[in-house]
Amino acid sequence: MNWFLDMCILIFYAEVGGKNYQKSITFVKEKGNNNFLICSYISKENMPKWIRRQRAILKLAGNKIANQSYEIEKSEEYDFLLAQDKIKLMKLLSVSSSAKHKANCIAKLKKNQDIMLQRINFFLFKLIDKEVIPVNEIDSEFKSTLYTFLNNHSDSMTLASAMQYHQKEEIEIFTGDKKDWNKENIQWVYDSRPYLMKKYPKVPKIKYIQDR
Repeated sequence: MNWFLDMCILIFYAEVGGKNYQKSITFVKEKGNNNFLICSYISKENMPKWIRRQRAILKLAGNKIANQSYEIEKSEEYDFLLAQDKIKLMKLLSVSSSAKHKANCIAKLKKNQDIMLQRINFFLFKLIDKEVIPVNEIDSEFKSTLYTFLNNHSDSMTLASAMQYHQKEEIEIFTGDKKDWNKENIQWVYDSRPYLMKKYPKVPKIKYIQDR
């Protein structure tokens, strides 16, 4: 079986103790002769950007913890963050505000991030069997039509890659996103652009880590 992985699976695996961490560990242990696939968009663009944002979150949190007068919003790193990243930053600051030893708190956050990044690298270089669909080969029309319904650039790029690859080799998609990664959204694309259904007639099975 070829498992096409959404990026969230790698993040669940890397964030020790986080959401769906244990289920991702079990999934990897049961890999056996199955192949883990990701698209080039994840490895070349989306994951590097995500890592950059995580580093920015920690840097901003560390600066604020060390100096309460530090103005986070005026930093270049802050402008790079997405809305969910800013929420994560505020949560980190909230937790750290009650810490007795600020320096220890910063060191612990740094250690946890180092472990997370090591685990991501391990997944990418040791567990991924194949990288598929170069970014410049993603069907721009299919991606754009998906975006109309998903309103999420990264999901549209990744799901379009999965659909394209499935036409030549069977895959099953594995994700944690039940809201956007489902056959109903793909069907909406086909209903609005019937000729895309002729171009991509095969729809892969979509399975969710929450259901394991």
